[in-house]
Amino acid sequence: MVKKICNLLSTVLLIIMVAIAGALLLPYVFGYQPLAVLSGSMEPDYHVGSVIYVKEASPEDLKIGDAITFRLSDNTYATHYLISIDMEKREFVTQGKANANDDGARSFDTLVGRASKFSIPYLGYISLNMKTPLGILSAVGVIVVILLLNFIPDLFTKDEEEVVPQGPDDPENK
Repeated sequence: MVKKICNLLSTVLLIIMVAIAGALLLPYVFGYQPLAVLSGSMEPDYHVGSVIYVKEASPEDLKIGDAITFRLSDNTYATHYLISIDMEKREFVTQGKANANDDGARSFDTLVGRASKFSIPYLGYISLNMKTPLGILSAVGVIVVILLLNFIPDLFTKDEEEVVPQGPDDPENK
């Protein structure tokens, strides 16, 4: 019984870890970049703590109403709806769904890409925390727990000696 419970727990933990890794790494194969949503400016379309997937796009491919991601600084991104494009000035204007005002003009150079409509709630919290020392320690801890779950059943099972039946032709019986 202990072995079944430990096997079930380790399998569930392993499936969860593989699913999280897949949701964060597999999109890169298809040209998408997963990004965590940090603010409520796009609520209810993109919830805080979700992961959204952004695919590189050129300004010519965009249309008014697209959710686009752009750089605010080196490591800070925003995803808002495109409300106007000026091809001559090479600028665009965006606005968050929950925001009353637009963001002002941004250069085409800041464009990262178009955000997909698909997002995974709460995965953003995990992806952000995995980059911290505590997050790394937590991941290692989960791996250790999975390994321990594979060894715990051995502690609760009795060592039963294998009994080999001896026949009349066995040399030890003579």
